[in-house]
Amino acid sequence: MDNQETLVQRAVINEPMFDSKTGEFGKGYSPDYGQTFIVQESVKGRIYHQETDAGRIGELIFDKLIFRSDDGTLWELSVNNDGKPQTKKIEKSEEKEKES
Repeated sequence: MDNQETLVQRAVINEPMFDSKTGEFGKGYSPDYGQTFIVQESVKGRIYHQETDAGRIGELIFDKLIFRSDDGTLWELSVNNDGKPQTKKIEKSEEKEKES
């Protein structure tokens, strides 16, 4: 292989960047040498991504989860002491509190 065929590839790990999907700023990595960026740490703390961190998310214990339905409604999911699922619709006023 001569020098003209050599591609310069640089590992992008734990560097400041904007997330390609969300636009959020923080420290993260690029799995494809700078084509896309995935932020893992922001001023809000650790960020987990469903596509790449499923194994890590599965090990965590949560008191509740918040889901967004297709129409944009937020739902809180938890369990009672008997282990039965409980859902609660998050009203607009509560949604603003959760974002801050």
